[in-house]
Amino acid sequence: MAGKSNGVDTSDWSRTPPTSGPLWERVCKAIYNPEDKSFLGRTPKRWGIALVFYLIFYAVLAAMFAACMGVLLMLIDDKRPMYTLESSLIGANPGVASRPAVDGSFFLDNTNTSSYDIYVDELKYFFRDYATEKWYLSRKGCKGEESFGYPTSPCFFIKLNRIYGWKPQYYVAKSLPTDMPDHLSEYISSLPDMEQQQIWISCVDEVSNATSIEYPWGRGLPGRFYPYQNEVGYISPVLAIKVTPPANTPTTIRCRIWAKNIIYNKSLKEPSGYTRIQLYVEDNTSLNSTNTDGAGIK
Repeated sequence: MAGKSNGVDTSDWSRTPPTSGPLWERVCKAIYNPEDKSFLGRTPKRWGIALVFYLIFYAVLAAMFAACMGVLLMLIDDKRPMYTLESSLIGANPGVASRPAVDGSFFLDNTNTSSYDIYVDELKYFFRDYATEKWYLSRKGCKGEESFGYPTSPCFFIKLNRIYGWKPQYYVAKSLPTDMPDHLSEYISSLPDMEQQQIWISCVDEVSNATSIEYPWGRGLPGRFYPYQNEVGYISPVLAIKVTPPANTPTTIRCRIWAKNIIYNKSLKEPSGYTRIQLYVEDNTSLNSTNTDGAGIK
């Protein structure tokens, strides 16, 4: 029964138990009830109030989100990170990487081009951005036209991961560490003072001294590339090492980076300051020759 309370028509707000009847009739009434002209349980008036409420509610939420996003964008510098070096999650000790990259060890078969074509293609793709760099064009050896030395004397390329604002502290002839290899110390001491502003690299065969290691592009990363400050067109410097390992022998090369502010930790669990390259060059021709010689002796 319709009534009023404090001037409000309670029939607009009160609900009565649904009347019994056939299922189809009850479903139709749930969608539209002609008695109170309600749609899905709400009268037009109540639908209007709900619509206005949610419009205001979500408009306020959108305004708050826009205000917070605007303040955030005002604080963010698209050229420079807010936290750098020690105050950032990356820290101030750059990681050392090598190209081509592989998860595990390199297996190279000098009679099967498919065993190393993937690495040659990866390096060609990696150096596509270096094609116009004068310092890269001036380097000799370890280039794509000679398949980067693969498979018998492959070239690997050592680089540092970028850290914004990181500036190396160089080892010069007057302040060389006692654990630096003699061949590198002698090389640095032979250079003029202006050319000693470099990040030095030394590589060693961890297993034996049977591996020949060459540095066709020099022994260091020039200091003019640092610090990295997100310059447009910046290209990370790389250094080539040419490795000629003994055939049919597992080989592990460890390349260390030398700078006063690069922490060297030889641990395999938390390595820093170096990268390791594991490779195996299979030479079936030498194996076949050995087998033939053995058969002849018999």
